Amino acid sequence: MMARPVTRSLRLALALGLALTAAGCETLENLNPFDQKKPPVPGTRTPVFPNGVPGVDYSSGLGQPSNANAPIDNLPATPPKGKPQQ
Repeated sequence: MMARPVTRSLRLALALGLALTAAGCETLENLNPFDQKKPPVPGTRTPVFPNGVPGVDYSSGLGQPSNANAPIDNLPATPPKGKPQQ
């Protein structure tokens, strides 16, 4: 008798999982038979930045965060010996 509610729950979980998987799939957009394709906007297509984005140097690596230049000269090389001050 207990097997019937378990199988019902499993079937519901399986159906819900399949529905969520199908909802996230991009290829389902092509299955709509009533969808009318929109024509592209007329005109010529030209690149916005044909020579690259101004101010961006693609040959260099990523920049460091702003706190990377913080001076650490005032830190001692080894911790002081003795009692810690509080």
